[in-house]
Amino acid sequence: MQDRLRLFLCGAGNRALPKDPQRSHWRGWIETIRRSPRFELVGIQDADPSSLTRVATSGVLPEDRLFTDLAAGLARLRPDAVLICPVAQAHAPQALVSIAAGCHVLVEKPFVTRLADGVTVCREAEAAGVVVAVIQTWRAKAVGRAMRRAVVEGLIGQVGQIFFRYLRNREGSSLPPYLFEESFPLLYAIGVHHFDLFRYVLGENVVRVEGRGFRPPWSRYASPPTVHMAMETAGGVLISYAGTFASQGGALPQEDLAVEGERGTLLNRSDWSEPPLYLSRVGSSELQDLTADVEERDPRSQYDAADAWFLEDFYAAVTGTRPPLCPGADNLWTLAALEGAALACQSGKPVDVADILHQAGF
Repeated sequence: MQDRLRLFLCGAGNRALPKDPQRSHWRGWIETIRRSPRFELVGIQDADPSSLTRVATSGVLPEDRLFTDLAAGLARLRPDAVLICPVAQAHAPQALVSIAAGCHVLVEKPFVTRLADGVTVCREAEAAGVVVAVIQTWRAKAVGRAMRRAVVEGLIGQVGQIFFRYLRNREGSSLPPYLFEESFPLLYAIGVHHFDLFRYVLGENVVRVEGRGFRPPWSRYASPPTVHMAMETAGGVLISYAGTFASQGGALPQEDLAVEGERGTLLNRSDWSEPPLYLSRVGSSELQDLTADVEERDPRSQYDAADAWFLEDFYAAVTGTRPPLCPGADNLWTLAALEGAALACQSGKPVDVADILHQAGF
């Protein structure tokens, strides 16, 4: 295999090529791949011809490298790997097409929309001998990596509890109507980042979830945009999680996270998990910034750095240097916790995550 891997991009929407670059939280996958010394962007597929027209207009690739059918594009160009970032419902089928073509796969979150589909993708990848990795951005941002290091190095001792709250107004009239019809929109749009971050930081799986969903009277969402969850990990850490897409305040940071251990607490208050990450030690009134060495701390810089980091990580996994930061099989536990949370809100009863995985064939 050559030094630079031939990478095919599946999905040419806003995550790949921002429609409003000045206001976007990221530069986009097309430009990130172009800047990478590890990959050559060889082709792009999107089911929507208008998306391909945007790409053609940008001059990134000639029109004979743009496809509406993924299988046709892979058969013609024979890339080493595929980065999958179309609408979430297309992730599983397009991953299976890529695996059948012998390609390694890097998938945007959510990995899949049905846990059983994720199990199938992982099994097919194992049988084909290819890598499947998932882009869980909060793991690769400076705060997530610093938090994981702090826990591994024992800076706060044994972790006992986590408190997390999320307040966001995503009720805007300019949003696509389908967003307001999605089931438990908070969980699958942003909660997938948070649930996965908890697992990554602790190095433990969530094994039990309970809670309820709520729909404020002013909300446009058909399904509850607010959730209050209690979760427990395999090691006995309790997680209190509350979030909403229907907040009417605009002065507070969206995210408020506290990871509490026997010797101190890790604190982050931000909009998109950007620095600083503070350490508050028992018996001290001072806060230590564990991300003090991070120069570019704004949301855009953090997204772009995380995207570039995931490409480097994927290259290392494909070339056999190390396992990926977020293997597909590992991410099944995040998806199972999400499905368990939705079921707990619907049923009003606690849910064992292992039961969710078993039902999905894992």
